Amino acid sequence: MILAEREEQNRVLDSLERECAGSAGRVALVDGPMACGKSEFLRNVVERAQRAGFLALTAHCSRTERTLPGGVLSQLVRGIDNRYTRLLDAGLLDSAIALVEHDEIASELLRVFRELCSAVLDRARETPLLLAVDDAHHMDQGSATWLLQLLRRSQSSRVLVVLTADTRLPAVPWPLHSELLRQPHFRRIELAPLSAAGVGEVVAERAGDLAAQRLTADFTAASGGNPLLLHAMIDDHLAGRTAQHHDLALLSCLQRGGPFMSDVARAVAVLGPDATTETVAALAESDVDRVGHVLRALTAGGVLHDGAFRSPQAVAAVLATAENRALMHHRAARLLHEGGAPVSAVARHLVQAEDASESWARNVLREAAEVALLEGKPRFAIQCLELAHGSCGQESERAAIRARLAEAEWRTSPGSVLPHLTPLAAAADAGRLDGSDRAALVRRLLWHGRVDQARQVLDNLRRARRQKPDDLAVESRDIELWLGYAHPPLAAGAQRPVRSSRSVGFAMSSGDPWLHTTANLADVLVRGQSAKAVEQAERVLRDVHRTRGTMWCEEAAMLALVVLVHAGRVSLACDWCRKLAAATSDHQTPALQAIIASVRSELLLRGGEFKASVEQARAALRHLTPQAWGVAVGLPLSTLVLAHTRLGEHDEAARHLVHQVDDAMFHSRYGLHYLYARGHHHLATAHPYAALADFTACRDLTNDWGLARAGLVPWRTGAAEAWLQLGNTDEARRLAYDELAQPGPEQARSRGAALRLLAATNPPRRRPQLLNEALELLEKCGDRYEQARVLTDLSEAHHELNDNRRARPIFRRAWHLAGLCGAASLQERLLAVSGDTTRGHQVAGEGRISSLTDSERRVASLAVMGYTNREIAEKLYVTASTVEQHLTRVFRKLQVKRRAELPVELWSATARSA
Repeated sequence: MILAEREEQNRVLDSLERECAGSAGRVALVDGPMACGKSEFLRNVVERAQRAGFLALTAHCSRTERTLPGGVLSQLVRGIDNRYTRLLDAGLLDSAIALVEHDEIASELLRVFRELCSAVLDRARETPLLLAVDDAHHMDQGSATWLLQLLRRSQSSRVLVVLTADTRLPAVPWPLHSELLRQPHFRRIELAPLSAAGVGEVVAERAGDLAAQRLTADFTAASGGNPLLLHAMIDDHLAGRTAQHHDLALLSCLQRGGPFMSDVARAVAVLGPDATTETVAALAESDVDRVGHVLRALTAGGVLHDGAFRSPQAVAAVLATAENRALMHHRAARLLHEGGAPVSAVARHLVQAEDASESWARNVLREAAEVALLEGKPRFAIQCLELAHGSCGQESERAAIRARLAEAEWRTSPGSVLPHLTPLAAAADAGRLDGSDRAALVRRLLWHGRVDQARQVLDNLRRARRQKPDDLAVESRDIELWLGYAHPPLAAGAQRPVRSSRSVGFAMSSGDPWLHTTANLADVLVRGQSAKAVEQAERVLRDVHRTRGTMWCEEAAMLALVVLVHAGRVSLACDWCRKLAAATSDHQTPALQAIIASVRSELLLRGGEFKASVEQARAALRHLTPQAWGVAVGLPLSTLVLAHTRLGEHDEAARHLVHQVDDAMFHSRYGLHYLYARGHHHLATAHPYAALADFTACRDLTNDWGLARAGLVPWRTGAAEAWLQLGNTDEARRLAYDELAQPGPEQARSRGAALRLLAATNPPRRRPQLLNEALELLEKCGDRYEQARVLTDLSEAHHELNDNRRARPIFRRAWHLAGLCGAASLQERLLAVSGDTTRGHQVAGEGRISSLTDSERRVASLAVMGYTNREIAEKLYVTASTVEQHLTRVFRKLQVKRRAELPVELWSATARSA
């Protein structure tokens, strides 16, 4: 074994050997913590002494042989003289030494001891002697008595006595130690665990320099510099094993300290982070002082650090030796509970014990689960609640625990709650769930398409509210408001959702605050009053940003973002999506992450960033599988279908439409988005009748649900486009006018699309005016794809009017915007109808582009690319007013009146410079 960091100790021994060779007897005690290389160091001393001409007499002590009379002496005196060898073989010396064990020093024994001492000293006159005794703290009393007599006579002899011992071990009475301290020629040599540098030296010697650079820090932390553990870890590394030699070495360390040390070690392993001297002593059923002595010995040897084992592997190795591990964990749980420890600490031991039969234990587990959910640790909460549920015999308590268990499992994945739905529905029917749990159960059932079970729970909830209106008023009214938007067919009154008489606000003193917030937002959306609730929506998103995710928190976040979109604040909704997506994952459930990704996907779709929209939709399906999404899978699927359709990837869009969806989805708002996307896919693939059926279904559902004012999907523009493909311009015109009559700031986007369709029903001379109006609306809302479609129609209109001077720049701008969106199908249409407008030419204003300043050029180029004034301000870190001033100067210099007339070369020049 490599002896690192032992140079000073070797120098001391060299000095003692030289002094001894000069007839100056010496005695040295090599002291150090367990397994710190004392035995190896002693073997090295013996080898060096033999090379120096010493006669080495060695003995090894053992804890199991401490009661063997003269055991050490017998090992030492063999080889001194044949007479004493024969004496040992006859057993006479053992019989004499046995008297010492009874405190009877017979004259015959004293005579034998003197003869043995004289024999050793006589032999030392001929040859210097080394008496090396390993683990001397286990020496029998008779041998210790003889050794003391020798030491008193050896001060002027050539006898060097070297002993090794661990004086820190608490359970080893060793009177010889105090006697050694009195000897004038006594020296103590301390060994300590290796430093990081020493560990690196050993690793480099055995495994190479590269391994030392890579492993030294980890090996130092795991071994504490204990040479035995270190070499075992290197053995595991070289053999490609995982902790096999390390575990054996660790157990060997503990066994050297005796059964009590092993008991203390197991108590430390069981208690884990809850281990203190007092708790370990209580669990080991021993006194604090004795346990403290063992803990200090284990720490000195590098086995423990700050009262705990250095690695999970070490804990597992020690616990593997515990025959009553579960009982120890249960005793630890009770001990900590009675000592007022945090419930999480107590629950950890109850989970390990798998025993919560007592009521106090179940209460602790339930409280610990709530704490774990607040701290974002749903898996530990699940463990606590599963044990509490399995150990509980009362049905009402079991139902409440299962409800919380479903909440905890929902936070890992909504799909994991499926096994709980039917038992919870039965518990709700039996009246064993409170209002909050029933409301949560309704949402989970509807999320997974269990409409009939949800309707049964709702009927019972409504009956209970009629019987006890004060008890369930809050939850019942809130769930009705939410149903009116998310699942209208199940709302009370179907077409007339129950509306709260309370003012819009946050949580009330009773009920689930996030459910109440969700209900308020849903009520706002149903009544089409999103513009008045922007501030409230931002407050909700700020709270979501700082709060651990819950089921209703996820729903509130989604509705808050929808409110911002319907209020025409798409850019603000994008900002919040980015903030929420950037939050730490510990604060977000997979469901919330999936919802944020899905909403981001829809917002990107609205802005014409189709490829980015596809990526976010795919991310939403990675956060949650389609099964875990339940009926809400209509959100990411509809975005994927519509984005691929806009990109011209119709086969890919069709592949997503093949995905099996639950029929229950079409009884929720998620089905509307799916129908709308499918309708546009049918339009793009020349199936106008199928498209018209989907858009008409959207109309019927919104009318039946009383959500015509909510503006969930602009189905009228889709239906109008289908009628145009079928040649029915009158019906298309009627639907376009109906869409223009819809109120609300979000209608700017659909109004722009409606004006484009209305223009298609008019003669060419009338179209440019309508299309320019549409373009202004779409520029404000930042929808680049619809802008490209309007510009395409506008270019065609000017071309039909033989006004190629205007058609050409508009065509180029449409081309570039379509390319920016990745709308390949739209570009193909442009090429098909462009005629000679694609040929090279010069724009009238091109010569004046050079007159623009750099800042004006940057602003103008972003305007050409379709960015709104606010988006330009954000990109250039200026105010919106500055952007407007720059654009005004640009229009004057280029002699244009609006964005649509800006030369597209501005976009090209910027792209090349970028």
